[in-house]
Amino acid sequence: SISLIILKIEILRKRLRFRFPTEKSHRNKYDIKMMKISAILILMILNPSYAVLEDSIEVPKYGGCLNETAYDEDPTTGYHCHFSGRSCMNGEKYLSPMKAEAKGLPKCTCDEDYNNNVYVNKCYSMNTHQVTCIPTDETCPEMDIGPRSNSGLVVPESCGHGSAAYGAFEPPSCGKRCTCNFKYQSRAYQVMAGTTMYGMCYNTGSHQAYCAATKSSCDSSEMYVESSNAMASECPCTDVQVGACISNKMKFAFCAVSADSCGKKDTFLKPLELANSEHDHNCRLCEDTWNCADSTDFTRNDKSCFDMSNEKKSRKKFCKFEDVKTACPVMCGDCCADDMSLMFTYNCAGLKLRDDKKDICESDEKVSSVCARTCGRCCTDDATYKFKDENGKKRNCEYVASRKPNSIRKICRSNNRVRRYCPNTCDNCKMS
Repeated sequence: SISLIILKIEILRKRLRFRFPTEKSHRNKYDIKMMKISAILILMILNPSYAVLEDSIEVPKYGGCLNETAYDEDPTTGYHCHFSGRSCMNGEKYLSPMKAEAKGLPKCTCDEDYNNNVYVNKCYSMNTHQVTCIPTDETCPEMDIGPRSNSGLVVPESCGHGSAAYGAFEPPSCGKRCTCNFKYQSRAYQVMAGTTMYGMCYNTGSHQAYCAATKSSCDSSEMYVESSNAMASECPCTDVQVGACISNKMKFAFCAVSADSCGKKDTFLKPLELANSEHDHNCRLCEDTWNCADSTDFTRNDKSCFDMSNEKKSRKKFCKFEDVKTACPVMCGDCCADDMSLMFTYNCAGLKLRDDKKDICESDEKVSSVCARTCGRCCTDDATYKFKDENGKKRNCEYVASRKPNSIRKICRSNNRVRRYCPNTCDNCKMS
């Protein structure tokens, strides 16, 4: 309905105001982006085939460089996440995502997990004394510090989107690396996801361009425009198109940045090749899971998202309605994050440090909505959790979710650990 489209535009407008602060110098970018979003959503009314849902976005699996001897001595220094084997040093070998998982190595990401983010290159300017982060195969204009600077410093689990940066030279450290999703932050500036910028692949004939993770992502008919070039628009990881691994049976396997991520019998398709193939998959370097919040203005039958989330079986009861699912993504388990664009007398990062955090979350509906993760309102399945079914086969939450409703209920009721680690699938969400 038109009212639902308007609601979607309003929610996206609030999210974009964070990406493009509306001081005068940023308004043009903000207005242009909003015009595009509004046009697309209005077209959805006229022709539903134009609709591209956020759920359709898929992200790559990442591997890394392993020095087995060093890893045996100290797991924090022997394995590093990278896009390809080009970043490996002497004594290291690149492991594909599948091989890394088989060895029980940490899962490499380009999401909000700061510790396991894939490394990109770090540069330093002697003139401005500024650190900049660039894609791994671009060249630093002055001093090349390398991709793993500060990789040896211990980073606490609390470090992430919204944290204050600290510890450039000694542990503990936060925000002082160059990674796929997080750029280096000077002094005690706020650590923010989606801040590392990438280059573009540009076709000089058709004048078409798209954001790319590396130079090697471009087709032979395209030129690479570096991330620092004035021709390149801002390209955060959410906008970067990547390729995919295709099995020897010509079936889509998973999204990937380089051929090094694929199996021996797989074929790697670059972004343009994937777009022109029969495989209908929208592969991006990362998915925005940090600009996520329940609407503080929306109500259904005089109940806000917060009110509904406090009721038993809230997802089953309310999320079947499209307007609720759109306005209350946290409650419905579609995503969960702290909204760092909004401030009270402190922000969500400051709330984490308060002893009275729980009391504030329970008493202030607005704080609970804005700081959903800090207030324990997230209801997402643990992607790393695995269990054995009655036949001894290893399964995960995704497997449980793929079953028929009766089967899901049976698995969830019979296994307390599944219910605990797959709360979204098992409809076991609780305020904490």
